[in-house]
Amino acid sequence: MTEPKDTAGSAGNALAFDFGENWDHFSRDLVDAARLRAAAASLGDLVGRDRVAGARVCDVGCGSGLFSIAAATLGAADVLGFDINARGIAVARRNLAQLAPEAVDRVRFQQGSALDRGFVGGLGRFDVVYAWGSLHHTGAMWPAIENAARLVDEGGTFVLALYNRHWTSPAWTAIKVVYNLCPRWLRPVPNALFGGLIYLATWAVTGSSPLRKERGMDFWYDVIDWLGGYPYEYASIAEVKARVEPMGFTLTDARPPRVPTGCNELVFRRQG
Repeated sequence: MTEPKDTAGSAGNALAFDFGENWDHFSRDLVDAARLRAAAASLGDLVGRDRVAGARVCDVGCGSGLFSIAAATLGAADVLGFDINARGIAVARRNLAQLAPEAVDRVRFQQGSALDRGFVGGLGRFDVVYAWGSLHHTGAMWPAIENAARLVDEGGTFVLALYNRHWTSPAWTAIKVVYNLCPRWLRPVPNALFGGLIYLATWAVTGSSPLRKERGMDFWYDVIDWLGGYPYEYASIAEVKARVEPMGFTLTDARPPRVPTGCNELVFRRQG
């Protein structure tokens, strides 16, 4: 499951997947202290615990709020998570109250879109801007990245996780459109069918069980997120580097996905 999605439930896009609903079920069924610890470990490994501690952090497309809360547990001084999906924001606030009530004075959740330049421009600047698995679902990935980049303060860290470009990517776009056109009562069929295929393919590629998830996620909820995740865009590491570095950033870390269609993780540092 990729973290929060910026078009979920947005008006004007009848095919947009309701990520908030999936986050709600995931949170009610599975989110607990152990998953929060896993999320914090992942965040600390990718960004650096020293860079999160005492920092101002913005979680772009916060979804369930798990990584906003994780940032607080790592010592972030102030955390803002925003997402366009109203249900996702409600879920994030509920998770905060249940998982880390001691951090409610340091974590805020707000509804808003990464495509709304006015909204983004009013949020201020942050030491860490974390956009994991969200901006490729806005329907306008590159403008969303440009807006998110404006949130990064001088010397700050900009984290992007975006679907990798693969020869199968256009086919997956078509599958996602068909999935979202399916009536809800029919969706368990492709969930089971593709879930089994993805399970076998992932094990074949990685040599390990897909059920052993990183980042506190869950395989079966990830399957639903993947199949429904539309709008859907993708880019290679080289494409993202070529777009972001001219905005005043230096790529400091790039991690390819475990499976070819997964997310490239990129860490940029703002110059100055």
